[in-house]
Amino acid sequence: MEDESPDGRVAFEVEGETLTVHDVIEGQRLRMTADREPTLSPALPELFPFPVDDAVSFEAESIAVPEYASVFVRDADGDFLSRLDEAAEFPRGSYYIEINGSVKTLVRVADVSISATGAVGSDPVELALDRTTTVTVGGRSFHTRPEATITVPDDPAALTEAVSVLGSSIKEFSPERSWPTLRGYPPRIERGDSLDVPSPLTVPDTGVEVVVRPTYADVYRLSTLSYYLGARMTVGDAPAIRLENGYEERLPTEGPALERRVEELLRTWFFLDTLARTEGYVPSDRYEYDQIGGKLPFYPPNLAEKSMSERLMEYLEVGAETVAPYAPVWATEAVLRPAPEAAELLPHLAHVLAPVRVRGESDPLAPDAPVALATSPQVPIGPSKFGSPGDVVPPRDAASVSSGTSLMTPAAYENRLDGEVAEHGEVTVAFLLADAERARSVRESLPDSAAPAGVESWSVHQRPDREAVTEVLSDSTLDIVFCGLPVTEGRIDTTDGSVDTARISAESGPSGPTLSVFENDRNLSASLSAVDRGSTSSVALGGAPRSTSIAEFVALLAKGSPIALAVSLAFGEDDVDARFVGDPATGIATDRGNVPQLYSFRVAGSDSFRVLLRSYLTTEFRLGREIGLIIDPLDSKKSLVGAPEREVGQVDSSGIRAIHDEKAPVLRFSDDLVFWSDDLTDEDVAKFAERSLSEGAVSESGDESRF
Repeated sequence: MEDESPDGRVAFEVEGETLTVHDVIEGQRLRMTADREPTLSPALPELFPFPVDDAVSFEAESIAVPEYASVFVRDADGDFLSRLDEAAEFPRGSYYIEINGSVKTLVRVADVSISATGAVGSDPVELALDRTTTVTVGGRSFHTRPEATITVPDDPAALTEAVSVLGSSIKEFSPERSWPTLRGYPPRIERGDSLDVPSPLTVPDTGVEVVVRPTYADVYRLSTLSYYLGARMTVGDAPAIRLENGYEERLPTEGPALERRVEELLRTWFFLDTLARTEGYVPSDRYEYDQIGGKLPFYPPNLAEKSMSERLMEYLEVGAETVAPYAPVWATEAVLRPAPEAAELLPHLAHVLAPVRVRGESDPLAPDAPVALATSPQVPIGPSKFGSPGDVVPPRDAASVSSGTSLMTPAAYENRLDGEVAEHGEVTVAFLLADAERARSVRESLPDSAAPAGVESWSVHQRPDREAVTEVLSDSTLDIVFCGLPVTEGRIDTTDGSVDTARISAESGPSGPTLSVFENDRNLSASLSAVDRGSTSSVALGGAPRSTSIAEFVALLAKGSPIALAVSLAFGEDDVDARFVGDPATGIATDRGNVPQLYSFRVAGSDSFRVLLRSYLTTEFRLGREIGLIIDPLDSKKSLVGAPEREVGQVDSSGIRAIHDEKAPVLRFSDDLVFWSDDLTDEDVAKFAERSLSEGAVSESGDESRF
């Protein structure tokens, strides 16, 4: 666990005619070449319409960028003009060139004309100016990991100082901060003997103050809201939010009531920020805006330039019930003990904007009692099989963690920061199975590398010995390990004895697959040991799912689905429950940058089907991102990722196949899932509809069949 930016978030380096923009936190570099050796001068980040961490200026008549993902040209106000994917000419004026690549980079030139060439395929982009001029280059770290670590003693008053600087990772405090890319990863918190806040970290100047009583319970409950507001957290007699104009919003003093009010404020203020930004950096035509805009006492974009206090005064006029039907569902909700050990989780929970509840005793009876639990409310969990995202309480030991609940540890988040996220099509999987018939069944459900979709390689180890089990469970090149071997008190039975999973952790050090899944890990020992040795997450299943369900589970993960969703959709019909270690919204892979999507269908008539869309948040796709549809004739308006399911239109069977051809969403027909690699014909659709009608499935409206 090392801090990544002791000398700043972005640095600029010159070698010959090449200027390198160095993202210090990420360890990435973007290079550009000028027509002469750049002589750098410091420049004001405020020269740019978008936030940058640092900037420099130099004289040049041309620049070239050899490696990039995309290049956009914007006008003097920062408004989009063109994407450079072919040669283009721009008349005399002032421009910003937005370069998206290994480092977020902006280039500013004023009073010049530009001739852009080379932006075809993998050729370098070359920008020739009509005269020698000042070129200003700004860089912004992607900031996907903490830049520093705060040390805090076991004192809730001292912890308020640490929480006050969590918002230092947010790039600006206009409504644009509702975009996840402008909310960097907060600094770590670690326990120590005395308070130490590293010098790069400062309390944001937002004019907002969050008042808490000097208890862990108050600090934890208000930590995520304080982070999002960039507020200074101070100690007082009663919880409150104070604005720089003198207004004070008093908060309930009773614990659960305080939690509910804080969650209401966080949801409402965040959602209204996403409306206020609609004419901002990335203009959007939003479904939610159409539904709620006319009900608000203000025109949201008019608040974009207001101070934080002015905006919040307006936002306080909007009731939580107005926003709730359209706001995204939380990816993660946390429940912490009011104990100092839980403090280290606060930055990670703030990063995903997780509401925090506090339950249980500060000094539990058992030394190994869980300090923190979490649920994922966005997952369509059944009435009892996987639990429900309700008011859970940390139990006396890990074995008592309830179904559908995650045991949270800082190690799981740290492992995610240190690891790589697989791309769809490159996921690697290994199965450890004791029964020959089951091993055969699993092999048959995975006939080749294309099934399940997105898997590059897989292996089935039938009746492995201790050496093979140890090797697989400590293999960091694997993305998923599914262990169907008998597990008792953290020991796994093999053909020549048992393997102590805790001993693997001790002997192999931090090395393990991204996700470890264990059947019948009753006390979570094997699952906890997996995270201890390097897994990002682990799942303990209370039974043995069908082989076809396992294949769907792996395919969902390869599509980028959060772990809890993959478990719910794949194993929902099997007689197993599930418990987790790590954030239940963790994504194991990404699918070409696509947000996880699920299209469900309801019979509306003869060869006519209503289409319902749901998108899901993960640790990779966080709150504030938008998703749009490009499939005719479906509604093309964007919506927030994680928003409640909505109907986006009606299609016939050919329309369903057109959605399937997009290769991005997963399709759901009743309890059947269809992936992009699956064949889907009109006859298949007709069979699904016929079966749905014959089973008498009824939609939520009570008059149509869902499949």
